[in-house]
Amino acid sequence: MKTELPIIHTLRGFSAVGICLYHYVCCTTGYVGPGIVFDTFALLALNVQIFFVISAMVIPISMINAQYRIQDFFTFVYKRALRIEPPYLISLLIAAAYLNLRNYIPGSASVDLAPGWDELLMHIGYLVPFFEDARWINPVYWSLSVEFQYYILLGLLFPLAMHSKVWLRILFYALLLIGPFVSYQSSFFTSWSSLFLLGILYILQFLKKINRLEFWIFLIAASVITYWKVGPNDLLVGLLALLVIHFFRNFDFKIGRYFGDRSFSIYLLHSITGAPIINFLSHRCQEAWQKPMVIVLGFFICLICSHYFHRWVEMPSLRLSKKINYTRGS
Repeated sequence: MKTELPIIHTLRGFSAVGICLYHYVCCTTGYVGPGIVFDTFALLALNVQIFFVISAMVIPISMINAQYRIQDFFTFVYKRALRIEPPYLISLLIAAAYLNLRNYIPGSASVDLAPGWDELLMHIGYLVPFFEDARWINPVYWSLSVEFQYYILLGLLFPLAMHSKVWLRILFYALLLIGPFVSYQSSFFTSWSSLFLLGILYILQFLKKINRLEFWIFLIAASVITYWKVGPNDLLVGLLALLVIHFFRNFDFKIGRYFGDRSFSIYLLHSITGAPIINFLSHRCQEAWQKPMVIVLGFFICLICSHYFHRWVEMPSLRLSKKINYTRGS
């Protein structure tokens, strides 16, 4: 059965661009004032939820194709770590270097944001949410924490979702549905687990691992809980992502694939490449016609940095990850 969904590349790419533009327009303090432009770009923050839904589909597809078993757990986590951790840790070092250099840039705010060694160490293993008053060095890292927890929990629980016994599949759904009731910290997967379940259910039904009745019952349950405990906007974005993927699954074009392939690099680097340029120029370019040019310049610099980061850091990690195969006994 064909399991590739080309639209995911484009959706992932434009979600990364959307998050980038959200931070550039809405998080450069006071640069773009309240109004329709600010409010429109503020909606782009919801692209993180699209990333969650995409991840909820892509990872199960790979596990199903690999005929994943619980015995493969450590190999699965190792493969995901090889794929994600080297780019993450290198971006962490770049972010720490920038925050230290920032203290010597004329015109920068007088607040010292340079991280200490204890803060850096908390980022290894995504431990920041477990320490009171700890902060992420790069604000996007909170979602990577959610993703990493998702990999671990999915590796442990996904065999239940693939089981032939319906009560074990229901147990899997129930564990994800109760997540938002036990967590209110956005950096924990459990806060978002019902949203992730939307994507997982879609893939299980798309690959005919469950029937339509089971799909609709638990999709409605996941939608109700997401609306109630996560938020109506989060649910709306999640369902729209499913609809786009369902009706345009074979849509593919070069620009969308280009951004999609580099989406992780854009996501990691946009706050530590283009954002400092925009911050610096925002104090010097205050005319209305200058502001779009400053933001476009920051975005262009981000794209250049992401292009080479993808080539020199992300692609080697991806190749290493693909070399790891699940060991099958005779």
